[in-house]
Amino acid sequence: MTKNKKNLTPKLPPFANEAREGLLIVTMGAQADIEDEEGKRIHCHVRKNADPIITGDRIYWLPEQDGTGTIIGHAPRKSLLSRLENSQKQKLVAANIDAIIIVTAPFPPLSVEKIDRYLIAAENLNIPCIILLNKADLLDPQNKESIKTALEIYEKIGYPVLYSSTYTPDGLTNLQHYLDDKTCVLVGASGVGKSSIIAKLTSGENIKIGDLSHSTQLGKHTTTSTRLYHLTKGGHLIDSPGVREFGIGQLDKSQILQGFKEFKPYLKQCKFRDCYHQTEPGCAIKQAASDKKISEERLQSYYKILNDR
Repeated sequence: MTKNKKNLTPKLPPFANEAREGLLIVTMGAQADIEDEEGKRIHCHVRKNADPIITGDRIYWLPEQDGTGTIIGHAPRKSLLSRLENSQKQKLVAANIDAIIIVTAPFPPLSVEKIDRYLIAAENLNIPCIILLNKADLLDPQNKESIKTALEIYEKIGYPVLYSSTYTPDGLTNLQHYLDDKTCVLVGASGVGKSSIIAKLTSGENIKIGDLSHSTQLGKHTTTSTRLYHLTKGGHLIDSPGVREFGIGQLDKSQILQGFKEFKPYLKQCKFRDCYHQTEPGCAIKQAASDKKISEERLQSYYKILNDR
């Protein structure tokens, strides 16, 4: 993830004043599909040496005689999502998003640590975040209470928590209300139903949906390119294979703590300024957990993420 000003404010060639504006819908290497200002879909090539572009960008393009276009750059971005690859390079994921929607489900089993990793990324980018429990129809007496208890922790912190299902008539109503006039990116593990959500909220857009393996309850993730979808009742969703995981190994302790915003009131109360909130005496964070002012589960998640990054 990044909030690099260089990536938010682009360089444009001298002939940019001749260009038209558009919205980048999907990228495929040096090619992309855009929508012009009238909503027409146009296939484009990306100009060599142009600044990197990504789905969600407002772009500048020049029309070609064969009906295609050439993208020459992008407009300033209000936000930019990226992930760290194994090579330690930042890979762009999506631009100009209003919120990150963390999608989880009863199956695959809900992972608090995974949710917390997404929250760390969102908080460091200052992008609003909600948690969506999809496949709520799969809640049963064996898992219902434990899942609701886990999600209540986030509600108490201040994160909106929504429940959804693509198999019930009103299963996406609350999500639809939230998405009105927003551009949001879906994140979550394979198999939680992101593609099914998009298919239900769009009209006629081609979405491949992976089957859920009967033996493992894990989905076959079928998204191959980062793509923006227009929603029937307003708003946009971005789905990408690049947002299943956020690498946060490059973040320091203070940046990781930023993802645990309920810790903030206690950070300056620790006895030691460089407290890691683990074994140090006089730790206000540990005391707050002992006094049940913050969640012990979240504190343990912080330890694990800090040690595993």
